[in-house]
Parts: sequence; structure tokens; C-alpha cells
Amino acid sequence: MNVLITGGTGHLGRLVIPRAQAAGHAVSIASRRSRPSNAAEDVRWSIVDLATGAGLTAALDGIDAIVHAASDLKNTDDADVEGTTRLGEAARDAGVEHLLFVSIVGIDRIPYPYYQKKLEAERRLVATGAPHSILRAAQFHAFIDVLLGSAARFPLVFPLPSGLHVQSVATEEVADRIVRALDDGPGGMLRDYAGPEPMTLDEAAAIWKAARGVRKPTLKFPMLGKTGAGFRAGHNTAPDGERGTITWREWLERPGA
Repeated sequence: MNVLITGGTGHLGRLVIPRAQAAGHAVSIASRRSRPSNAAEDVRWSIVDLATGAGLTAALDGIDAIVHAASDLKNTDDADVEGTTRLGEAARDAGVEHLLFVSIVGIDRIPYPYYQKKLEAERRLVATGAPHSILRAAQFHAFIDVLLGSAARFPLVFPLPSGLHVQSVATEEVADRIVRALDDGPGGMLRDYAGPEPMTLDEAAAIWKAARGVRKPTLKFPMLGKTGAGFRAGHNTAPDGERGTITWREWLERPGA
């Protein structure tokens, strides 16, 4: 298949590309930026702005399937919500066989503003009538690593919201799942995908501190409101979902992690 990847230069998209190629697919990238000089010669490049729709029609020429992994935290209304709507409508009109949207576990139960935008994007995509799949993935190990690294930069103490849960997953395993979903064809709402082990954030932080050699005492504080309640209830985990195999500790212990 000819596969277009939005967000192909991002943390997840970069890992989807070689896996899609290894599965026999020809890959195109949709990006707001011009093609860099070090871009692989066997990857087609299209300049697309989902926030405005510029370049979208041309980018879909000859495309069989789309992996929609693009997001813009600074412009969620135009890029995520309206952009996903535009992409779904354009894919439907162009006869694209499968649009796979990468979303987030728990967005329907945790009223975090960004999650609410992703949920609206899901609803808009379904309403376009484009043949689609939606894969909700848990937070990436890399995201939890950055989150805890930010906490470690505080002087004297290691601040940590109390009572929260995580079930983080290795990004490469999400990329593998995406390619399998492409080969399966449109499946609507797929099973949630998360890491192999649900943990409290306290447990994840203890493993991280040992791996990173951080010895500051932990200072716990409450995460207030309905969003905090959702994370404390573990709504961002996937007890009935599909699970990867790379644990948080294993990921941290890998060279270069």
C-alpha cells in the first residue's frame, strides 16, 4: 500500500516509517516543513498544513492508507480537531481505503483539556464516514521519562503528584501495533494499547530515580479537580487492553534510554 503518515517527523511517526517499509508499504510523509536534506530518498514528502488544509488534496494523490499521528499542543482547535475533520473528509473524497487515527487511552473519562480535544477529533473523524480505525495508546515510556526528568530539576526535592497511575508503553511497540492495524484494514475503535504493567506513579518514579541515580527526597502533592481524580482512578490505564512486552525498568536500562 501507499501509506501517508501525518506527524511522520515526530517521536512516534519516525518509528512507524521503517516498520511500514519493512512490511512492504511505500511511505509518504505529510509535514508543515520542507523536506530536509537528510530525508530518506525512498520516502515521498508532501508539505501539508492540517490547520488550514493547504497541500492536503495533493498529498492524498495515490494514497491507499493514512496513519494520522500529527498533533499540535499549541493549536489543538485548528490542527487537531478541525485538522482531523479535514483529513477525514479529504480521505473519504479521495477514496482512501483506511485512515488510522492514533489517540490516547482514557480521553473519554479524564476531563483534561487536551484529552477533550482528542476526543472531539475522534468524534469528528467518525462523522466524516471515512473508513477508519482509532488506536488509543497509553503514555509512552519516553513521556514519563521526560515528566520525571522535569521533576528532578527542582532544587532539593523531587515533587510528585500523589496517588496517580500509569501503564506506559514503549513507543516502538505502538509503532509495531500501528503497522499491524494497517494490514488488518479499517476496524473502528480498536482495543486500547498499553504497557505490560500498570503501576502507581510512585512506583514508576522509584524505578526511575534508581535508574537515573536521583537521590532527592520525594515531595508528594495532590493533583486537584476532576482531572486528578481521573488519573487517581487509573482511567489512563488499559486493564482490558492489548499489552506490549517492554517493561518500564527494561526500557530505562536500555543503552541510550
